[in-house]
Amino acid sequence: MSAILKDEEFSTIEQAVKASAAPAEIVAAFNELAALRAQLNKFGEAESYYLKAMNCPHHHRIFAAEPRSYRDLPLRLAEHGCCYRYEQSGELFGLMRVRSLNMNDAHIYLTEEQFESEFNAVNEMYLKYFKIFGIEKYVMRFSKHSQEGLGKKYVNEPELWLKTEDMVRNVLKNSGINYVEVENEAAFYGPKIDVQVWSVIGREFTLATNQVDFAVPSKFGLTYRDKDNFNKTPLCIHRAPLGTHERFIGFLIEHYAGNFPLWLAPDQVRVITLNDDAALIDYAQPIVNELRANMVRVDADFSATPFKAKIADAEKLRVHTMLIIGGRDMEAGAVSVRLHHGGPQGAKPKAEVVADILANIKERRA
Repeated sequence: MSAILKDEEFSTIEQAVKASAAPAEIVAAFNELAALRAQLNKFGEAESYYLKAMNCPHHHRIFAAEPRSYRDLPLRLAEHGCCYRYEQSGELFGLMRVRSLNMNDAHIYLTEEQFESEFNAVNEMYLKYFKIFGIEKYVMRFSKHSQEGLGKKYVNEPELWLKTEDMVRNVLKNSGINYVEVENEAAFYGPKIDVQVWSVIGREFTLATNQVDFAVPSKFGLTYRDKDNFNKTPLCIHRAPLGTHERFIGFLIEHYAGNFPLWLAPDQVRVITLNDDAALIDYAQPIVNELRANMVRVDADFSATPFKAKIADAEKLRVHTMLIIGGRDMEAGAVSVRLHHGGPQGAKPKAEVVADILANIKERRA
């Protein structure tokens, strides 16, 4: 209310109140408003907040904030940022399409001579991620412009389109990466690579993009000084190797059918005692403490719940590794290991089991 009330209007009411010419209810409302106004003034002038739809303009402004030389390039700006897009309700789809999204986004500003090595380095980073997550079926979809779309769907720079598309094609050929070419699927500012992957059930996803931008840097007035002391406009590579994290997590859930490897599982380990006997709990608790000290996601079930029910609960929640402790295990200094969808693995020395769990997570075993 105080933000709507203009200063001159406030002064008029204030004079009326001081002159005792205002009704009692107006005086009470004014006093409340004056107190609120005084509190707001402590915070200074009001500020406006805007939802960021993408990271590109922010990074472009950082590049333009100071003079750049060819010696500064390639300049790589990365951001683990949150963006917001008002997707229509019919377009929303679980984690695959959301309105609030997170990306490990980056923009690489570079010269034409640096393009091949930088663009290939981004593709190689994607392949590294595929290996980590066990993604075996993928293809790089090389998305190009169409002549009919120039000046409409695409920036009207026919020579730059052909030039940058040749640059991308050469990188793909020289690297030996599996790719296909697709017409009329480029970004409006340049050609791009759409990384297509398939989940375990055969569903295709666009996981990430690697985009070339020859148009927007000039629109933002981005320049650098070359070796001959002339201003030139840099190329820009837009890259987000995991796409939006929400979509990537949705893909992983389907890819693994919820049965994540140990290093990735939300519930990595559960320590289960045969019953709530104090001696068993005293034996089991240090194992829990050691795993937690090593940043393992572990919980414990030391309750009097029937043993089979404890196992069933852990299986239902897809806990990857269950460490089961009974009287015999305690006497032998061991634990009985059970894996989700792997069944009983037998009793093993507890130190050996803990060491194997830590090594499994560190090495990201499948």
